[in-house]
Amino acid sequence: MFVVRVGADARVTTESAGTLCEETLCTLLHTDVTERLRAFEVPPAFAEARLGLCYFIDGRGGERQLDSNFCGTCLYHTGCPVYGDLIFAAVEQDAPRSMTEAECHALADWLREQFPFLAP
Repeated sequence: MFVVRVGADARVTTESAGTLCEETLCTLLHTDVTERLRAFEVPPAFAEARLGLCYFIDGRGGERQLDSNFCGTCLYHTGCPVYGDLIFAAVEQDAPRSMTEAECHALADWLREQFPFLAP
């Protein structure tokens, strides 16, 4: 199982996650604390499968920042900058979970459609 990372360098990658737990997320984000936020929009494939979408960030803040356009879209409920990398996970019955390769591919394609500045 996998998660999708959007790096502060605007690259979209798939990361092996196994069981999605706080320890895994902290390791992937190179932090000791994460914050989970729910995305309000989802790819069509997620909507059809009745999956939600959430993202995790380094809860401490930092020096790197994604393009402000990425933060000011319908995915996010505030215009605050997001520091560091984002880790995206699926949400099923209000519980976050890692994704299949197909779900990761659908999410990555959808993110690139929404945000043309993301690297291919």
